[in-house]
Amino acid sequence: MLMTSNAPDTMYTGMLQNYQQTLSRFVGPTEIFVSGDTQQLKDYSKTDWPWYFDAEAKYKRHREIFPRECRKAYELGAAMAKA
Repeated sequence: MLMTSNAPDTMYTGMLQNYQQTLSRFVGPTEIFVSGDTQQLKDYSKTDWPWYFDAEAKYKRHREIFPRECRKAYELGAAMAKA
């Protein structure tokens, strides 16, 4: 199960663990991969809440961490396709 979210990675931990248990029980072994705190907008200053987001931190994370997470998601999908 892959999930992206504007919220931090740990925001939905409990809910995702419940999903994982249910899916593992009814579908088969289930892995969870979360990419949190993702960049949702190109220009956060145009939102109603520009003070709510640390736009520079989001842009930096998108440049530096998100590509690694995309690679990991690709690898997980490739492994699943081989299974």
